[in-house]
Amino acid sequence: MEKLSEDEIALYDRQIRLWGLAAQTNMRIAKVLLVNIGSIGTEVAKNIVLSGIGHLTVLDSHIVNETDLGSQFFLTANDVGKKRVEAVSDRLQDMNPRVNLVFDSADLKSKTDDFYKQFNIIIGTELDFFQRESLNSKCRALNIPLYLTGSNGMFAYIFVDLISFDAVDEKIHGNTSGVKLGSISERREIIKIDEREDDDRVMDIITTRNTYLPLSSILKSATLNGLLTNKQKKRATNILPLTFTQLKLTNPTNTEQFKEELLKTCKQLGLEFTTIKDDYLEQFIKQQGVEFTPVASVIGGAVAQDVINILGKRQSPLNNFIVFDGITLDMPIFEF
Repeated sequence: MEKLSEDEIALYDRQIRLWGLAAQTNMRIAKVLLVNIGSIGTEVAKNIVLSGIGHLTVLDSHIVNETDLGSQFFLTANDVGKKRVEAVSDRLQDMNPRVNLVFDSADLKSKTDDFYKQFNIIIGTELDFFQRESLNSKCRALNIPLYLTGSNGMFAYIFVDLISFDAVDEKIHGNTSGVKLGSISERREIIKIDEREDDDRVMDIITTRNTYLPLSSILKSATLNGLLTNKQKKRATNILPLTFTQLKLTNPTNTEQFKEELLKTCKQLGLEFTTIKDDYLEQFIKQQGVEFTPVASVIGGAVAQDVINILGKRQSPLNNFIVFDGITLDMPIFEF
């Protein structure tokens, strides 16, 4: 394995203290693909570049327009009309010259398997229905971990598909009395428990296997029945069924079609349609495609942190669907 230089160890000293030298080394040799550098993509790129990722490729065929200026801090008015990757390249590189950055303005559809195979992790933002489905299928076929994320004004989501992932947690022996081999939940299972002496302490090394479903399967079959009580379902966030509905539709801007699909989604999830608040529904539909910088900051930070986490394999990652409500600031994780 490639080792960190003394200069890199000094530069990343604080985060090495946080997540360890092995995790930082894994990051140093990792290759990440970020699809689209809009509002959330900008936050993701900033965080993983500053963390010391070894290689980041940004794939984005968009042209900068005036609406981008209010949601992406890399851009200025002089960038309008330029390709996004051209506009952000120097500013992103300046944040950490040690990171190998590649900027690609080609269309996502033009990329072949050989292109994707070079990456350890892929992060897709601002994707439509067909792009999400295609990228998820491609990543599963090539066994590449995938994050998909997007926002609608005050609301956002993160979908995680690591296919199968083993995470290792270290805990002081004696603090794990309830931990044993076997299933924790439908998607998580403890497969190994070892002991290791660490100075004057004994540590339990716990390996947890996380399994994931593709987005298409979740959207078709996910339910809150069995996960939440009837009382909890009545208080469940409106953003989950609204987000599911949007992700199911090829044209989510059709209001009547959206409402028809929302009714079906509520039934699938085990929710009463009457729990959907009119103001949430109206605001969600109205804000589709709108990027809001504070929301992007929260979501981009969460995605970047989990990418760092899985590279270090120190803790169990997000599994597998997260929604964010910028009104209540709730950010529940649903394991489907």
